Amino acid sequence: MERIKSERTAGDAGWKLSRYNLSMQVSEGGYLIANLVTGSCAVYSSLEAYLLSVFERLSEDHPMIKRFSERGLIVNYDELSAIESRSRLAMGITDAVNLTICPTLSCNFNCPYCFENHLQGKMSEKVQDDVVALTRRMLECSRAKKLRVTWFGGEPLLAPEIIESLSKLLISLSEEYGADYKASIVTNGYFLNKENVDMLSRVKVGQAQVTLDGVGSAHDRTRHLTNGGGSFDVITENLRNPLPLSVTVRYNVSADNVEELEELKEYVEKLASDSGNKLTFIPDLVHKSIAADKRGEEVRLLEGDKAAHIEACGKRVSNQGNYCGAQRFWSVCIDEKGRLYKCWESVGMEDMSFGTAGKWDPANSLQTADNHDLLTAFINTAPPSNDDECRACIWFPHCLGGDPNQRLFIKRRCPAYKERPGIFLETLYEKMKTKKKIQYEPIL
Repeated sequence: MERIKSERTAGDAGWKLSRYNLSMQVSEGGYLIANLVTGSCAVYSSLEAYLLSVFERLSEDHPMIKRFSERGLIVNYDELSAIESRSRLAMGITDAVNLTICPTLSCNFNCPYCFENHLQGKMSEKVQDDVVALTRRMLECSRAKKLRVTWFGGEPLLAPEIIESLSKLLISLSEEYGADYKASIVTNGYFLNKENVDMLSRVKVGQAQVTLDGVGSAHDRTRHLTNGGGSFDVITENLRNPLPLSVTVRYNVSADNVEELEELKEYVEKLASDSGNKLTFIPDLVHKSIAADKRGEEVRLLEGDKAAHIEACGKRVSNQGNYCGAQRFWSVCIDEKGRLYKCWESVGMEDMSFGTAGKWDPANSLQTADNHDLLTAFINTAPPSNDDECRACIWFPHCLGGDPNQRLFIKRRCPAYKERPGIFLETLYEKMKTKKKIQYEPIL
């Protein structure tokens, strides 16, 4: 018996346009339409874009209704509740224990925008033992099958012997619990020489982040040694030598160096081509930090269209699964004295520590944390349910309230492209064309 098609319209059936759609007409014809919840992004014909604008009048059986709903462009549920529910569920996932470990907070650089106060000293054997014991307890309680370690500082390669010895203990522990082990390092690159690279390779450090602030003297203006000497030549020579690990080359963009971005990008691309090393260039905006403010240091922050474009370069359409580690219970930062923090921008600030590796027990957090309110404050920012302005914003599923450390202790930091959605879409479209990943939807 032939099924009788419904005469009911999509609007009568309860379908409504998503609050989180962005669209832009493209020069090649049609419209780029993206949804910030599902992450769908494709070019639709002018006819298809028109049908989306009048979808409520279409039959609920119309083929475009199914296609639009699959991509989240139209919905029949409360999107805000779904976003908040998904976020809370994601925060409860215990598949990985994430440790950011600072073997020392000392540094051989003196960068004006740095968010750290560079204290002297290295992690003692006693603290290393405490770190291993805490990691064991976290793996036991979470039953996680992944152990992820990031070496941080200060400059972590000022303490290579600690990285090597502690890594071996953590690798052994991961094998004992059947947890997959991966490690990375955030380094200024000055000591990324053959000896240290070989050591990092032995202890399963597979990725590094190195910062360059320009080419030659442009870099040395901000990322200079504590004695005022330059660092560019040494760093780039290290990046030119054979590297068994991939390297993200970060560019801290401010109003003072934005004009040099393209020059550095081309330099890094040529360096990667000439050396055969896997180097990925990522520009990132400089933001205010608590430590820099306390030191009275100021950097001219970049604003406007250029800031919007640069920040958009490193973003995806949707934020699904891309949450800050500070908001996860099973993610902690550990300084050289064994103090625990939720955010690596807080490392070294004793009043921002919620406990110690030798005392805190994740199974009994309330009784063993020195500042449990601080711990829960970070976790409760995912999502920020008490911020009505934030929850009403079209970008809410994309940023989920932004950086928790900024929200709690400085001020809410919205995306630079918040008032410039066109720039976000233009940047996204250019990336899609460059990667040849434009999805066209010739449905009709």
